[in-house]
Amino acid sequence: MASLLTVISVHALCGLACWGVSVHAGMPDGGAPDFSAWSEVVSTHIRPGELAGVAVNVVNYSAIAADSNFEATLNLVAKASVANLTRNETYATFINIYNLFAISMIIHNPCTKSVFGGCAPIKSIKDIGSLLSPVWKKTAGTVGSKSYSLDDVENFLRSPTPFREDPRVHACIVCASISCPDVRLEAFTVDKIDEQMTDQMTKFLSNPKKGMTLDKASKTVTLSPIFNWFAGDFVAAAGSVKNFIMPFIADQDVASFVRSNDVTLQYFDYDWNLNGAAPCQC
Repeated sequence: MASLLTVISVHALCGLACWGVSVHAGMPDGGAPDFSAWSEVVSTHIRPGELAGVAVNVVNYSAIAADSNFEATLNLVAKASVANLTRNETYATFINIYNLFAISMIIHNPCTKSVFGGCAPIKSIKDIGSLLSPVWKKTAGTVGSKSYSLDDVENFLRSPTPFREDPRVHACIVCASISCPDVRLEAFTVDKIDEQMTDQMTKFLSNPKKGMTLDKASKTVTLSPIFNWFAGDFVAAAGSVKNFIMPFIADQDVASFVRSNDVTLQYFDYDWNLNGAAPCQC
């Protein structure tokens, strides 16, 4: 009988097809919205950089706010028909929507204002909400005339009925924070969704400040808290968090050590500071 590690390795090689998601390489987008304008936005206004000592794709929120392609994409999504999307279309469409809406939340809520009239740029997406009304529950945008919060989009991607969840999605959706996975410098597309999701997870785990790092002496692997918060998703897919991450560890020496040893998992602190300056003009 094949080991569970072999099974998850095979999953990594065949990608979305193994998660129950049809793959049609080279096929056009079909019924999915055309996110070419969004691709222009992220490729033009997001650049690799460093914030708080962490390598991150830095978002220029002010430039995005001024780009007509940003509002055009919001309008496109608001009118889109998403009722009968294929599996590939579902993932590409709703990953793009999450990232679009997260950026939109920062652009449309860039300042904090006190009861005494003070005004300052928000430092975190969480500043937009409160304990009783968190930002994740607030309306973030409209999809096909239906209002969605960020939680609504994320929860749908984690359980995209009638399809199975692909946990690689956790490396694709970006909550506008330094410790989040990086915003991809292109839109997710139906014909490339499998390789894009694998690339996102691989790059995330290759970041030693927020994705993964290994201390061989103590046999300790430090991971993003995302692997702790959503551990159930990774366990359901591969039997354990360790089994899930193995195919996405780019450094083969590290992969060999983790595979061969009973490592302890621990998690980074999460930096919720924005992945770019809020466009506040108080």
